[in-house]
Amino acid sequence: MKFPRLLAGLGLAVLTGIAGTACTTHAGAAAQVGSSTIETSTVRGIVDRGFEAVESVPAEQAARSLDRAELQRRTITTLVQLKVLETEAKRLGITLSGQDIDAYYQAYSVLRFGSVEAFETRAAAAGFAQEDVGVIVRAGALESAIGDKVAPSTLASPAEARAQYDGIVAQVGNLPLTFEVARPYLQRFLASDQRSARIQPLLEEAAIREHISVNPRFGEWDPKQFAVVAAPGTIATTSAPEPALDLSLQS
Repeated sequence: MKFPRLLAGLGLAVLTGIAGTACTTHAGAAAQVGSSTIETSTVRGIVDRGFEAVESVPAEQAARSLDRAELQRRTITTLVQLKVLETEAKRLGITLSGQDIDAYYQAYSVLRFGSVEAFETRAAAAGFAQEDVGVIVRAGALESAIGDKVAPSTLASPAEARAQYDGIVAQVGNLPLTFEVARPYLQRFLASDQRSARIQPLLEEAAIREHISVNPRFGEWDPKQFAVVAAPGTIATTSAPEPALDLSLQS
């Protein structure tokens, strides 16, 4: 699992050769993933709250010239990716409780950004309100659980996890997670590239099974980038989702 940007990748490797081009009715929908509809109103709500969130952070921390069309594309990309992850998790018999999600939220925030507050502040600066950051967390937790299913032994060593933990403490001070609580998350985070290599083929197959279609108003689905990109004659203004948030504590 790898999270190099916020709501513009969610750890999914570039998936090639997926998603068809059949016609899909988009009345009231921003996108369609199989039988699941991503409502335009849902996207609008996330984007509107995102612009409000930007106003809550200092100007020097906010996303540079935040663009509504770009944020719309990034949001739809994220929601589509989440649907693919949910589909594959269901196929593998994976379920996550609210407690599982909450634990992942804290671990991801603390071990990647130093604290939950820091993570949420960075998300707000990139244009995502606190109530919508859960989409990132759920996607990450699902991807991690899928990795545990298909590559349970693909983990960094306890010694590597210890070194990473100590390095984070050296940067930000004492953490609310003990090493023993943080260790299993760190072992997975540090082996993200290897785990992603095992997960990617499954997600490719899931995306093939679930036809992905995007309302032309917002752009078009690019299977090579596994993202919504600008298309001629749409409200989009740039060619692809832009990186929004780099990890500050990743070694």
